[in-house]
This record gives sequence, structure tokens and C-alpha cells, in this order.
Amino acid sequence: LGQVRGGACAMVGFGKRIKNLCEDRPEWSSYYVDYKSLKRLIKMIVACEDVEDAEEGFKLTLECEIAKVESFFRAKGNVFSTELRQLRKRVSQLDRHVEGAAECKTVVQLLELLQGQEEGSLLKDLLSFAKHVDDLREFVFANTQACIKINKKHDKNSKYKLREHYCGVLHESLFYTSVQFGMTICDAKTLVCTMMERLGGNSPAPEAFQCAMCGHVLSNPLALKCGHTVCLRCVPVSSLFKEKKCVVPHCGHAEFKFDHENVHVYQLLKMLQETRFTLQKGPSGPCFQQPTDHASLPSPPPGGEGG
Repeated sequence: LGQVRGGACAMVGFGKRIKNLCEDRPEWSSYYVDYKSLKRLIKMIVACEDVEDAEEGFKLTLECEIAKVESFFRAKGNVFSTELRQLRKRVSQLDRHVEGAAECKTVVQLLELLQGQEEGSLLKDLLSFAKHVDDLREFVFANTQACIKINKKHDKNSKYKLREHYCGVLHESLFYTSVQFGMTICDAKTLVCTMMERLGGNSPAPEAFQCAMCGHVLSNPLALKCGHTVCLRCVPVSSLFKEKKCVVPHCGHAEFKFDHENVHVYQLLKMLQETRFTLQKGPSGPCFQQPTDHASLPSPPPGGEGG
């Protein structure tokens, strides 16, 4: 599967980052928010005499762009659900310990051990699925950033402020708050952990996949500059539009700025490759104790609209 690209690229601007993502997945390029066109519309607002018409044009275009992202996300989510059901069925059919698997403390070691075997093919398919999920997560994160950045640019250049409205739009968007997508990520982790446990008896430590905010298994995890890892939906939407102290309680990190220099997608594939698995005493870790719906999660911090 090779190496995954991880971490933030501090010297890469946002426009360049979008370009890189489009080059990685050219078949997805037309579904990203058209950030450049929206910037041009803001310039028209500044220069135009008929400001109200220009404002309406900007809002209509932005809402069409968000709807485009939403539609694409829904379609990909349906594909992933089908693939996940098939992988779950294959994992459920595992019924034997594999000699040497107990000595494998990482997924990479187990994959090497299982080369040429049916179980190895299954594990490779699981990790490939994790990479495809990561691609969609990068897509979601980049488009969320695009919405936030273009609103900030708009509000700096117009007397009409849109931040409050688009806080609500993001909070209602499935690509930002989807419980189903979060559960897909959790299920992929669970299936890999199940393979490790059934083939060799090893499990991750209880805190391996735990969110620093809600305490549940990480759902669409983000890695913050301060070192914490949190679920995307645990971050209040309002905090994305301004710099403040870190959203994690008791962290005290100086600033929380929602950009690719301070926040990045914690790739599922990278997480699985780096997790250490050992013989655990008692129940398995939190990856086997997933919340079943969004209502079961604790409320977001005061003042936030989303979680």
C-alpha cells in the first residue's frame, strides 16, 4: 500500500492544497468548492455599484457549491456502505488463529505474515478501503475550509455579514455532521482490530482510538497542532470562524485556527499502520464500544452549534 501522506504542509497555501488534492483525485476535481470563482465574485461586490445584486449572486453561487459537495458526499457514502457490508461479512467468516500472528504487534507486520494467504488479501482490502475513506475525509475537510475561508473574505469586504447564516448551513450539512460516515470510519477500525484479535489474540490499548473531547472512539478524527486528536463533529462550528484557545477542555493552547497549518485529517490508514497491538487484559479497547447514534454523544461545548 506504500506510504501515506500525513500531517500539515506548513508552506503550502490553501489554493495550492486544493490543486494538489484535485491532482491526486482528478475524477473528483469538479466536485470541490470553486474557491477561485467565489473570490472573483467578492471582487465584483467591492467594485460593483449594484451591491445587492452582486451579493445575491455570491450567496446563490456559494449555496450551489455547497449543494454540489453535499450531493457528491451522499453518493460516495452509499458506495462505502455497500463495500463495508461486504468486508464485514468476510471478517465474520474468520475462524482460525494463524501461526505467528500473536507476535505481530502492528498491522504492517501482520500483512507481511499473511502474504499469499486469503486472510492477507482481506487485510489488504481493509487497508485499501481505509485509504479510500481518507480521500473522502480530505475532500470534506478541504471543502469545509473553503466555505469558512470564503465567508471570512466576504465579511471583510462587505457590509453584509454572512458568518452566522453559514454557521447554520455547515451545521446542517451532512458532509460535516454525518453520523453514518463517522460510523463507517469506526467500523473500518473495528474490522481491522477484529482481524488482529481473531488471528493472533492482540488488541489495541483502550485509549488508542479515543477522542480527547467526547471520550468515545474517534469518529472522523482531526489531529490538532497541540497534539490532541478529536472528532470533527465535536468541534463547534462557530469556533471554525475565529481564532481562540484550543477547543479541547483544559488544553490552554494559545490559538485554535482551523487551517491546514494547525489542523489536519488524522488519516485512518496511518492510524491503523501506527497503532500497537498487544494481548489485553479484560475487554477490548474503545474501538469495540462505538456510539450508535449522534444523540448518544455528549453535547458540544457551550456556544457551539455543531458536534
